[in-house]
Amino acid sequence: MKKPLYPSNGMEGFLLSEEEAMEVIMESSAYDQYLALTEEIRSDVLDFIRGKKGLKITYDPFFKHIFNPVLHDDRLSRLLSCLIGEEVKVRQVLATESNRTLEESSLVIMDIVVELKSGALANAEIQKYGYKFPGQRSACYSSDLVIRQYDIQKSRHKKNKKKFNYRKLKKVYTIVLLEESTEEFHSLPHQYIHHSNQEFDTGLKLNLLQEYIFVALDIFHKIAQNVDTELDAWLHFLSSDDPVIIRKIIEKYPAFRELYREIALFQRKPEELIKMYNETLAQLDKNTVDFMIEEWKQKVRKMENQARIDRKEVNRQLKQVYKKSIVIDEQAKELEQKTKDIEQQSLELEQKTKELELLRSQLKEIQTANTLE
Repeated sequence: MKKPLYPSNGMEGFLLSEEEAMEVIMESSAYDQYLALTEEIRSDVLDFIRGKKGLKITYDPFFKHIFNPVLHDDRLSRLLSCLIGEEVKVRQVLATESNRTLEESSLVIMDIVVELKSGALANAEIQKYGYKFPGQRSACYSSDLVIRQYDIQKSRHKKNKKKFNYRKLKKVYTIVLLEESTEEFHSLPHQYIHHSNQEFDTGLKLNLLQEYIFVALDIFHKIAQNVDTELDAWLHFLSSDDPVIIRKIIEKYPAFRELYREIALFQRKPEELIKMYNETLAQLDKNTVDFMIEEWKQKVRKMENQARIDRKEVNRQLKQVYKKSIVIDEQAKELEQKTKDIEQQSLELEQKTKELELLRSQLKEIQTANTLE
């Protein structure tokens, strides 16, 4: 029997039984693809079809479906406005294919570059797992954005037959949302959003263009149990399928009801949902292999470096042992010489003792002879 469903998906409806949900999946054209999913994801799909919980949309296909700039240009603008802290308007989404994305591998589950109304560029990326050097990687991404904007602005000026001016360049934002952040972030367990720009220690004011925003979603979920701000709502929307949180979002920010209603349409079309999961898993599998290879290479490099350090230490110790052995040899020679000297002195003493005994014997004979006379 169907039970009343909480509006976890933004719509009033009914909670299906597990058997009823499986019938929906089995009747779809994607049942074979469903069976190919991992056990965890099959369980998530089943719970979503039942209406038991919502849907995380951090994966690239889901994110781009909800934030399609052609159909919903306001959604991404609102999300970025909340993250950046000022009102922005997305003008267009740019292709992310560049040297830095092709040459690197990580468990990226969303990567999108946008041009804002001001002309600024923003790269928003969601990572499934934190990588070891987020600062260095993000610096490269930021530099890539600066060059992109330079090329765009120079091309536009050339097209309009105007002279290019570097002062026309706008800020670039590198925004990274981490589902599982690295230990650097956990050293600040009460902070989940970190905003950085380049400043001089003297107070000199120059616009160096590059700004960074890191959001540790795992720390956010530990801290933020409520939906106090619109930014809270967006971060929960991206990464939480908890019905309680979803209710709080809809109650405080009714505009999100439309987004959840759009997600709920996947309940009626499970084949699209399953297809998106399969696309995601295929990409994750490839990235996981690349990631593991890179990890292995790093371990090999670390072992090689350690071996070099160990060899240097062994050589240093051998040199010390050699120096000590030389000292010991010299001391042994000195000891041997001293032993010979002592033995020689002992022989001389023994000879003198014999001579003394002889003298004593002769003296005694003389004394005896004198007594007899």
